[in-house]
Amino acid sequence: MRVPDYYFLSGSNECGMGYREVNWSLPRIQQQIHTRQNIFDGTWEKTPSMGWMFVPLTQYHGGGDAATIEPLNQHLDHYEIMLAANLLFGVQAVYRGIRLYDGEKTKEMVSRMVALYKKYRHILESDLIHLRRANGRTIDYMLHSNPKLPEKGFLSVFNPTPKSITEVIELPLYYTGLTDTAEISQRDNLSTTYRLDRDYCVELPVTVPATSYTWFVVR
Repeated sequence: MRVPDYYFLSGSNECGMGYREVNWSLPRIQQQIHTRQNIFDGTWEKTPSMGWMFVPLTQYHGGGDAATIEPLNQHLDHYEIMLAANLLFGVQAVYRGIRLYDGEKTKEMVSRMVALYKKYRHILESDLIHLRRANGRTIDYMLHSNPKLPEKGFLSVFNPTPKSITEVIELPLYYTGLTDTAEISQRDNLSTTYRLDRDYCVELPVTVPATSYTWFVVR
């Protein structure tokens, strides 16, 4: 149930993540940024699955064609980033529209993103470490941590800019429970071993293509 108040002990299991309805009338690229801002701001006092978000597949309030994803196959990259922004931060959204896919290419992308979420569901629904809030000028990222799971951490990184960005992230792993070394893999590729500093951090080189995203698993 989605109930817009903190009635968890009365049977509700989600409340609003925290967003303004009229913001879904903004152009698509701005929706990407404020989606991640809303999730960043809304998960200080609750875990990701306790709050719902919103994705306007069709026009909502206003904004016209610039604010909607339909036709889905014509805005596939944007649709994928909106799915990634929610699912990779462990958040379920209301997808407001008439369909989730409009062809095989769109269906394949949606299926792939849902499969990714299901594969890492437990770590993605774990607590978030707030690292860099989206500002539209550089990469932004957050880290899921859970020392009780085989996947101790899951880092999602987004680049909203029109150019590729390479940066070394100081990744805090204290709440993963790791103490000496960490095995970190990008997008299920081969892992690299990193030695933790005395403050339980590692320096992780990250490259994110323009208007795209990537993710890392920490074991």
